[in-house]
Amino acid sequence: MSSWSRLLAALLLAAATDAGAAAAPAPAELLDFVLAAPSIPYQGRVMVTQWYGKQTRAEEMKIFVLPPDHVRREFLAPDGTVSRLSASDGDVESVRVAKSGKTVTGDAARRYEKILPPEKEREILSDNYALSSSTGEKVAGRPTWKLTLEPKVEGKSWQSFWLDQETRIVLRSKRYIPKRPFANQSQFTSFEPGKPQDESLFHLEAGTRAAVATAGLAPNFLTLEQLNEETGSKEDLAPTLPGGFIFESADSFNIGKHRVTHARYTDGMTVVSLFRTDRPVKLPQGGVRPRNALPLPGTLRSSRAGRVLHWHVGPRHYTLMGDVSRELLGKIAKALR
Repeated sequence: MSSWSRLLAALLLAAATDAGAAAAPAPAELLDFVLAAPSIPYQGRVMVTQWYGKQTRAEEMKIFVLPPDHVRREFLAPDGTVSRLSASDGDVESVRVAKSGKTVTGDAARRYEKILPPEKEREILSDNYALSSSTGEKVAGRPTWKLTLEPKVEGKSWQSFWLDQETRIVLRSKRYIPKRPFANQSQFTSFEPGKPQDESLFHLEAGTRAAVATAGLAPNFLTLEQLNEETGSKEDLAPTLPGGFIFESADSFNIGKHRVTHARYTDGMTVVSLFRTDRPVKLPQGGVRPRNALPLPGTLRSSRAGRVLHWHVGPRHYTLMGDVSRELLGKIAKALR
């Protein structure tokens, strides 16, 4: 066979293979699996990577999952020892730091009922993001489907998920804003589906820990009416913000003698938080001066959790935090003033 014939045969074989490959499931179907609790037990190793400007930070952990809501994470030091671990049985979550030997114990996050029902949050997400699906590359040696969430408003993060084709479990997730040097990624480097998990993994023995109570520190999820009743005042919080964000819930608590009001806004995936206080708050280091083309009402900072903008009007101080661009954060702040 001539070289040309061999090349033609290879091209025809590749075309036939592509034509016979299964098409990726619909984006809405993959989103269902991303949002749902796992249906099978599994364990593995995960590498968590953060890109923050010119800095890159990576951390490895072991993870153990027992459906529907039991999770254990062991964060590893460079020498492979466990530096800290968290364990949750869906009701109680405990975090232990190996160096101090102390454990913080409190209610698991899923115990709190949010104001917005899951179907409403999904509707908001679909309104704010365009979903697409495709065949993804292998992750931990396993074929995947890729789900991409593209924001319909500029200045918000893209989100991609790589789901195991067999189990539909997310093996990699990546969050980023195009052309910006900030991103977060979690990826399995090894994955063992169907691995039986012992119930004892998800409880930290009381005899081996110094428990620290977290009573009174748990967040509340209040409606505006409940917030007004608790604080005895009428809070003039906006129901919607630029960028497709809607009011999700609020909280009110004291730090010493000072009252703090915390309002959460969501677009179905990204959360923007507004803190209102009667005195300034301590901000992350590294201020960013506003550009003349985009005047901001106060001081802008950047942190690994997102951008933080602080300003005050009379005796009231406002701190706005979110994983969005400075331009969008400025628009949101303008709407709040």
